[in-house]
Amino acid sequence: MLYFLGDATPTSYEMEIIEEWKRLPVVTLVYDGPSEYEGAVRDFLSEEGVLTGSGTPLIVKIRTKENYVAFQLIFEEKSVDNFENLSTKDTFPEHFRKAIREIFPDSQLPDEFFLVVYRDGKFERSLQPTATFAGRKAPVVIIPQWKEKHTLEIGNYRKVVDEEFYQIGGKMIYAGRDIFIEDVPGLYRNIDMVFLDGEKEYIYRDGFLMMEEKTLKVEEPVDVVDGIVITRHRMGSKEIDDTILFRWDNFVLTASGFLMDIRGKWSWKVSNTPVEFSFQGDVFYVLDVCGFLRSYNLKTRQLLWEKKFEGAWGLDSSKDRVFLGAGDEVLVLNAQDGETIERMEADDFAVWKGELLVYKDGRIDGEDMEGFFIRNFGMPLFVSGKRVVIFGTEKKEFEEVEKVRLFEWGTVIKVGNEVWLIRRD
Repeated sequence: MLYFLGDATPTSYEMEIIEEWKRLPVVTLVYDGPSEYEGAVRDFLSEEGVLTGSGTPLIVKIRTKENYVAFQLIFEEKSVDNFENLSTKDTFPEHFRKAIREIFPDSQLPDEFFLVVYRDGKFERSLQPTATFAGRKAPVVIIPQWKEKHTLEIGNYRKVVDEEFYQIGGKMIYAGRDIFIEDVPGLYRNIDMVFLDGEKEYIYRDGFLMMEEKTLKVEEPVDVVDGIVITRHRMGSKEIDDTILFRWDNFVLTASGFLMDIRGKWSWKVSNTPVEFSFQGDVFYVLDVCGFLRSYNLKTRQLLWEKKFEGAWGLDSSKDRVFLGAGDEVLVLNAQDGETIERMEADDFAVWKGELLVYKDGRIDGEDMEGFFIRNFGMPLFVSGKRVVIFGTEKKEFEEVEKVRLFEWGTVIKVGNEVWLIRRD
């Protein structure tokens, strides 16, 4: 059966082409053989003017051993095989086509076929030479042609992008057409900051923190956990004679080098003023202004090891390695004892997906990038002016960034009146 696509009345010449195709034999292919040969069999049939669809059964049997190929074709009363003169894999196409011509000696492809191109929501029909068409021969071939670029609009953000998968907040989309999204998980508008407390989301705007059951007038928090609002000098109702830098699990790190329980049950001096710090399970690494790098077990609150490094400026870690920036190098240390394993030249560095990213001479893994890293517990950011690239499940770029905040649960990036919450993997 021939399906003629289009609402225009065929011309007399087009009707002649249709009649030529209708004279070709149409068979139901009954294939018995290795799956990797079936596509080739259908191609060979079409090239010899035999259409596969609903018609008289054509049985094709193929067997292979090493470089040998045996085949048999059965159609009505006719049967052709090569059982006594086997083909090789190289000669199979020629021998198989010859067998088709023996069974269908009068079959000949028409000179032209109907090519239907789907483009921008419309079907465009034209006659094309059959001999030069690279695909499987058929009276009507439909080919979709997609635009390579599409408009991606999210709120006030608008950009022409390549057809591809994109991570939008916590949602993966495919830009296979113009996409217009009003509400995106992880995207907030006209706020100053957002905080995650478990699955609860708290909005901070104009000096007020809006929680589920109450609204508090408070400076922008360091974090919120279990309903306890942590600011630079306060944990809940408890005032702290120190400056809180960061919250991890159920404790905070202060500017004078103390770890403190968020409920005020204990405090623990771990360093002088911290420069950078990193967490790996129950292990805490901290680098201070004096160049001391210390490793602690958080469960037992024991010092595992400490070492002093001149000119140390950066710290990150993976499961079994500690990475330390010192001078114009990155030192790779054994996480168990802090012994140096390797040294490499670097201007900056970070850990992503457990592997070390090295920034040297304006390049990261062969890609030109100018700027610096913000190390972020395995989900680093690279800052270049107001452009920020976050290395999460995949790399995602933000332009005109005004503010970046790091948390145990993820990262918040402020762009104009939009705030993006990117959860940690």
